[in-house]
This record gives sequence, structure tokens and C-alpha cells, in this order.
Amino acid sequence: MKHFLNEIEISPRNQNGIGVISDFSGNPDELALNVETIVLARDAYDIIKQHIATIGLFEGIPYRVQMSNGVNLSYYVDLTENPIFRQHDCELKIKKRGQNDQFFENADGTSFELMLKKGIVFDTFNVPYIILKDNQLELAISLGISLFVLTKELIQSIKDLATTIAQGVQASVPNAGVPPSIDLGDIIAFALNIASQVIYIATLLIAIVKLATQLFTLIFPPVRNLLGSKEKELLSKGCQYLGFTFESSLLDGINGGATIVPVPLIRERKSIFKFLPDEFNAPFNKGVPSSSDTTPTLGSLFTALETKYNAKTVVRNGVVRMERRDWWQQLTLLQLNPSLSLQSERDDAYSYNVGDIWKRYYIRHQLDYSDSHTIDEIYDLHDAEYSTEPLNVVNADLVTIKGLNEVNVPFALGARKDKLNWLEKLAKEFFDVVDTLTGIFGGGTNFASQIEARIGVLTISQQFFTVTKSLYTINGRQPSNFKDYVSAKALWDSYHYINQIDLNGWKPKTDVRIRLREDDFVYLLNNNFAQIDGLDCEIIRMEWVDEKSLATISFSIPDNYAVGKVQTLIINE
Repeated sequence: MKHFLNEIEISPRNQNGIGVISDFSGNPDELALNVETIVLARDAYDIIKQHIATIGLFEGIPYRVQMSNGVNLSYYVDLTENPIFRQHDCELKIKKRGQNDQFFENADGTSFELMLKKGIVFDTFNVPYIILKDNQLELAISLGISLFVLTKELIQSIKDLATTIAQGVQASVPNAGVPPSIDLGDIIAFALNIASQVIYIATLLIAIVKLATQLFTLIFPPVRNLLGSKEKELLSKGCQYLGFTFESSLLDGINGGATIVPVPLIRERKSIFKFLPDEFNAPFNKGVPSSSDTTPTLGSLFTALETKYNAKTVVRNGVVRMERRDWWQQLTLLQLNPSLSLQSERDDAYSYNVGDIWKRYYIRHQLDYSDSHTIDEIYDLHDAEYSTEPLNVVNADLVTIKGLNEVNVPFALGARKDKLNWLEKLAKEFFDVVDTLTGIFGGGTNFASQIEARIGVLTISQQFFTVTKSLYTINGRQPSNFKDYVSAKALWDSYHYINQIDLNGWKPKTDVRIRLREDDFVYLLNNNFAQIDGLDCEIIRMEWVDEKSLATISFSIPDNYAVGKVQTLIINE
């Protein structure tokens, strides 16, 4: 390998022993040197000192490793990682540039508020919602009393008007005699009674309309809007801000509707107690997570979605890709021929992935007790529980299946307005009557027609909620089958079922020696699955030294040791 510091070729003092270790078991250390430091002297040392004098310690120095076949690995010297300077040389930490470690170190410290401050524009959209409080009985009593009083008064007024009209007709009939005469006083009194009662009925109708409007706003609060963002939009813009490109087939297609609705808490806003009802229209959030949300940083959002979708994120050459953890296994695989794991004994050794066995698998979203709808019908969607049960048990007291695999999704689900409840149906009948009555006299109301337009919007119990919401939206609204995408059962069916031990059986082998070419090594950095003895195996760890063309790998062989031995029991879903 050739080494370049800021595109100037150098020769580290410890060059012959430098190799690369790749650990694919977790983030962010997927790629690291097999030495903790690199020792630089002479010209390389001068480059380091010049960089510190002109730029400082707070920006890394590009470091490139070039293999003999022309493949380049990009690193950088991190001057903030315990550098040691001596009179003639220095020892410095080197990290992979554009890979997992660099990306996640930056992502964990990058908030969405910072990105907004730096001018990043996210594609947010309106998520219509209504506030449906849990005091429906009190509203029903008020509505019933109002309906009774107004109906009784209106009926009595109509009766009085009919009586007055009858009296007027009688007064206008000429008296018998020669010539016939008309009682002019009665006619005048009739006209005055008619006028006063018409005015009273008109006033009563105005009062009915005013009261109906108030009741309508109370029982059917206006549809307002919060701002939301698609999950992929947040990840894509966040990666772009850090200088990376985001790709994910997982978040394309049906998951393109996966939506984050941040909590409605923003600074420097007007108090809700100072709003008039018809002024309360502006969104109370920014559409991207804030410090009050469960995922305030880009790194925490990546972690949350990896948990939610049973996914893994791989960063290679500036491209960040999130996929379900078995996605890479489906690609064209490299073929390897390792030697026996126990060379000195000419024997082989393996184990079983017993650490992946679980007794209880529990997927759950958060319950937001500030929004009573998440603990009402949505409660049935928020979690799912499964148990691994043995088959063909001989001694029940010797069953050793154990372990908990808990999938804690840090979001709360959002309730959808599916249909009118009993109070709204009762109220709709009342407002149908009001529309009819006001229509008789011209300029009628249209309360009833506004009610059906509320179907499909997000429903919350009060203006403020405290847990970031996870929705599945199309044009801002959740479709009627939204639970098929966001429920805990849906997460199991689409992403987590592969973790059943009878589908996830492996035999790990450790520290197996293998001859590895440079291009094979580079391939495994991009996809840690390879074909070994005709089986698609997962590379867990590898250490490679270019000067010796030798690698030591740990890998897992697929095995069906649990098939027919256990079954998955559904506890609830």
C-alpha cells in the first residue's frame, strides 16, 4: 500500500505492520487500522506542523491509502484524538473518511435545529388535525338542554304566530250589516302582533344560529394544521448537510408515506390563551424534530429508524444506505475459500448464535398520556408480543429458551378520525334541523355539510402533546388502512419476523485464516456477505495486512438447527 498525506506520498515508520480491521457487528467502528496510531516523521511531520500553524487542530488532514491495483481508501488524520508530538516524529490517530465512524460521530452532534439555523430547507407539509376532547358526555348534556329549550321556544313561537294569524283573519272579515263594516282597530292590532312575532322569531333564529355556531365550534372544533416531514426527507437532507448522499430502498415504495410529526412546541409563539378561536390557525411546530422531540439529532433519528425497521446503516464512499439487515445478503456475493479454523490441530471449530435466541420479542411504540387518543383505540396498535416455544418437550423444567428482545420505537402513533362518534351523530341531527330552519327564511346555514369533511384527519385530545408522532400519510392524511403500515404487528410482519431463531440460525466461526486479494478486501467493505462452500455467509470481522496478503476472518454459516424444534407463539398483535 502507498500512503498519501494531503496528496503527498509519505512513508510511515510503522508501514510494514499496518493492516485494516473491519468489524461489522455494530456502529460506528466498522473500519479501523489494526494499529491505534500512525507514526510520521521527516516530510510528513513537517506537513502536520504546517497544517496546525495555518488551519489548527480542529480540521482533519486528508490521508489516502492506495493499493497496488489502484483502489483507494480515503482516511483523514484526526488531530483531536490524543496526538503525541516528539522532537523528530509524531503519533496520530487515523480514521476512515466518508464511512460509518466519521458519519455517525457528526450525525450524533447535529440537531435539526442547527440545520434550520444554517439555512437547510426541509420539504414539510400540512398534517390536518382536530382536537377531540374527552368530555363528550358534558357536551352532550349541554347540547341536549340547548336543543330542548330552543325547540320548545320555536314551536311555541310558531303556535303563537298561527294563533295571531287566525285572529287577524277573523278581524278582517266584514261584520254583517248594511253596509258591512270592518273593525279597523282589530286589524291594526293584528298587524302589530304579526310584526312583533315575526321580529321575535327572526331574533330567535339569529340566537339559534349564534348558539349553533358556538356549539358547532365546541363539538366540531375547526380543522387546523401541524407540519410534518417524511422520514426519508429528514434523513436525506441531514446527510446532504454533512456532505453525504442518502439511499434506501427501504424508505421508498410503500414506506414513502412514513411521516414524522414533531411535538407542537416552538419558542417565541403567542400563548394559546391569547388566541381567539378563529385566529388559532398557524402550525405550532416547524415540521422537523426539535430539542423537545424524541429524536432531536440526525444520529438519534437514524438509531430510531434502525430500531423500528430492523435495519442496518452502511456508509461507503460518501453514500449512506439504510436497509433491512438482510438486504446485503440478496446481492451477488464474493466467493471465498478459508482454511480450517484450528490450523495447528488440523481441525475445525464452530459455535451457535445462541445470543440471538429470545424467549420474548416485544415491539412497542410510546404511549403519550397527554394525548388520550393514544391510550384509547390506538392502544391496540401500539405493541405486539411474541414468544419462542419449544416443540416435542421431554423435560419441561430443563427448557433453556430465555432472553428478551425489546424493540422500543421512540414515537407515538396518531389516531385517525374514522367516523362520527355518538355525540357527533346526535349533533349532526341537531344541525340538520338548524340548517333546515334557517333555510326556510333564506340565507341558511350549512353546518351539516362541514362535518363529513373531517374524516381522515389526525385526532388529538388537546393542543399540546409530548411524544413525537409516527404516521403514515398520503397528502397529509392517514388512509383508512394506515395501521397496515405503522402498527407494531405491521412492523413484525414486514421487518422483524426474520429474527425468529428458526429463520435466523447461524454457526459462527472465529479467527479463520484466508488468502485475500486487494479487490476482494475492498468488496467486503461494501458488502460483508460472501459465499463460502456454496453457502451465503456473513462476515463478522476481518483483519487484513496488505504486505502479507493475508487475512483473518470471523464469519457465520447459515444453519437450520432450530427448524422443527421451536415455534413462535403470538401473545398479542
